Amino acid sequence: MKTFTKNKLLIVSILVSMFYTSNLFSQDAKSIIFNDAKKAYQYAIDKRAEILSPSNFNNGLKYYEKANSAYESGNNLADIKEYLKEAFNYFQKSTKEIDVVEVLFSETLNARDDALDAEADTYEKELWEDAQNEFKDATQKYEQGNSDKAKEKGKKAYDLYRKAELAAIKSNLFNHARQLIAKAEDMKAEKYAPKTLAKAKKSLKDGQAALETERFDTDKPRMLAKNAEYEASHAIYLVNYIKKIDDKDKEIEDLILRGESYLTQIGDVTGISFKFDEGSSVVAEKISANVILLKDSIFKLSHKLNNCETTISNQIKQIAAMGSMQKEQIADASIKQQMLKDQIAYEEKVAKKFDEVFNMFDMNEANVFRQGNDIILRMTGFNFDIGSAEVKPENYPLLAKVQKAINIFSESKIVIQGHTDSRGGDSLNLTLSQKRADAVKAYLMANMPDYNQSNIASVGYGESKPIENNETKYGRSKNRRIDVVIKVKRVLDTANATRTNQ
Repeated sequence: MKTFTKNKLLIVSILVSMFYTSNLFSQDAKSIIFNDAKKAYQYAIDKRAEILSPSNFNNGLKYYEKANSAYESGNNLADIKEYLKEAFNYFQKSTKEIDVVEVLFSETLNARDDALDAEADTYEKELWEDAQNEFKDATQKYEQGNSDKAKEKGKKAYDLYRKAELAAIKSNLFNHARQLIAKAEDMKAEKYAPKTLAKAKKSLKDGQAALETERFDTDKPRMLAKNAEYEASHAIYLVNYIKKIDDKDKEIEDLILRGESYLTQIGDVTGISFKFDEGSSVVAEKISANVILLKDSIFKLSHKLNNCETTISNQIKQIAAMGSMQKEQIADASIKQQMLKDQIAYEEKVAKKFDEVFNMFDMNEANVFRQGNDIILRMTGFNFDIGSAEVKPENYPLLAKVQKAINIFSESKIVIQGHTDSRGGDSLNLTLSQKRADAVKAYLMANMPDYNQSNIASVGYGESKPIENNETKYGRSKNRRIDVVIKVKRVLDTANATRTNQ
């Protein structure tokens, strides 16, 4: 009797477990089935494929939505997978040549970004729509293989974006700065904060002048307008603060102690105890050093997280494949299982190589991270003189490490990318960034004579891909950079090539 009861309980336990397990898999099933297409979609969005390859992107979106609708309706799984396959292929096709398209339309893209910054899509809707339509025609012509017509349309779109930007700037950009300066004057900033108010007025005046005289560098008037807003707001704050001090009859010592208390608050949050017997500048240096260490720690944790996500993704693929293999012929299942094993082994091999490259560089030399199948070496410690494309001797040790990193991925394509900040005209920046990328490429080729040099390319993006705020000195210094992109082969490409040779 007891044995029967135990067996009964065991059966109930198994049934409950199966219920929850099947429920869990049903919840995860969609994410597993849609995973590859969803990643391809997100990558296409990140690469601005909806702008740069609209036909392919829209076709991918159409099939993705078809798959989603079919899944929600409980349709045949084979049909859903076929839709997702089509979506994946179109999304992948939309991103395949985007690097080329970005170079072809780099000036137009810069003009578009600038028009957006000036809120032309809000304040000059008609001009903005005209520019958008012209640019859409340009990218579609390129997709159709008509490069000459694409360039012609791209130039028209560029002119329209610039026209929309200028109109929006004139009607909008300086208004807020003028209002804040007027408010500061009403509050008697001339008496309480004359130097700060003067800065605001000068930035406004210089910005208006720059808009007329430096027509092809609208970044400068935009930055000056924002600086005028900041200085005017700063003047308003100072007026209020100084009036409070006058009312309470504060001593100079009280003001210094209050400033030190703000720094102490930062120390409390970061767990550092500060002493002010050597002044606030020493404390500020300690805070800066601690922030750098924290950023370094965050970057390394992100690296570990990326590796964990890759491992989990591989496991999910393996589980999904094993489930589908049960319904297939044993021979086909065996082939697919082997391909899956090859893929996971290959990706683990790439991950180990990536770790090796990651640990090769200090944070002050380069940021190393993965972006899709690409590995990026963002050379934070590489510097050019202003306006120059000459590789300086002080950069040689860093480039020696880059050579080692490239040799670790010896079969991969390498793209040297040049980037600038937003100071100067778009065309000049594009030319300078290309010269800098070419200079780094030439140096690597000269020092890697045994490397397959047809695998190394160079491209300049000018100011079109900032990674920091161009309105600060620090941000501009980070945007003036060289990125080395290692385009790691996909395992399917490698496997197909091997089978073809066999």
